Amino acid sequence: MSGEPPSPWAFALVLLIPGAWVVRRLWNRLGHGELQTLFGVTMALVPGYWLFESVGIKGDFGAMVIGVLLASHPRASELSRTLFGLRELLLVGFFVSIGLHVTPTLDTVVLGLLLVVLLPLEAALFTFMLAMFGLRRRTSILAGLALANFSEFGLIVISTGVDADLVDDDWLVVTSVAVAASFVFSTLVNRRGSRWVSRLSAYVPTPAAARAHPEDATIDLAPARAVVFGLGRVGSSVYNRLVDEYGLSVVGVENDPLKVVDLRERGLRVIEADATETGFWERCEGVSDLDILVFAMPFHGSNLVALDRVEEREFAGTIAVVAQYDDERDELLSRGADVAFHIYEGTGVGLADAAAEAAGLDR
Repeated sequence: MSGEPPSPWAFALVLLIPGAWVVRRLWNRLGHGELQTLFGVTMALVPGYWLFESVGIKGDFGAMVIGVLLASHPRASELSRTLFGLRELLLVGFFVSIGLHVTPTLDTVVLGLLLVVLLPLEAALFTFMLAMFGLRRRTSILAGLALANFSEFGLIVISTGVDADLVDDDWLVVTSVAVAASFVFSTLVNRRGSRWVSRLSAYVPTPAAARAHPEDATIDLAPARAVVFGLGRVGSSVYNRLVDEYGLSVVGVENDPLKVVDLRERGLRVIEADATETGFWERCEGVSDLDILVFAMPFHGSNLVALDRVEEREFAGTIAVVAQYDDERDELLSRGADVAFHIYEGTGVGLADAAAEAAGLDR
């Protein structure tokens, strides 16, 4: 809070709710380039920060309110991705400014690093709590690992305490080191998150109500002869090509529940699952009867993990994977893919044809 009562004009901020409708209409007329970035920054700083500050309310809160009012717009995700780099730069600047506020000593740095020891305990507490609420073990573990870091909001609290002489200056350095080190820890752990699931699952208890989770049921792939993982633009095109041109029975696998509903309404046979999950492959029946596996997931790391899962099942059919860069393409081929199709060489039609050709299928 600003420490002073807000102006009576603060009640007029309610008009931002109907005003957001006008702004959303304007947003629809913007393109997908620099204008959208400028729009996002302007909305955060002018009707967000400046307007709220002018009526005696914290501008930070105002920027958040504007974000909430615009969050349901169809282009909100696109704007978020556009502003991500700027947001990360400002976060780094925030860390640097705090680091310059107080000179670190060996004791404060060591104490900050020692606090990182608490992160596994934090991850365990989140995991057990989520498991007790009935989530799957895999979901609980991955969420616990993702939450295993100290929030940068802790820095804001400590910084405010230092300004108010409630906390010693050295604790600002300790917190800065702990937060920064926790981000490094979280990044390193979450890169291997899916590999930790099988090792940690035995230690995660689940209540009786969650032991028969519907997402743990057996998956029968029959009579499919091909499976497409990741039904985005490329994956959907591959699916339709294999069905229409090669007459194959195809199953799609997608981990986005909203996309799954939309695809099913369009008549596609789609399973909601994650190809990087060991449990998914253990639940699948009929993998050995498949001719083609197509991995069209947007992240290179996900495709690599899925390839490892397939190798464990000793799949003998054709494996086709998408790649964005030449080095990724070479790595996919070296890891067992029969076809690594450069995503910029064409649409999913080309990938489907390349996979069918490698499998010896005719149109």
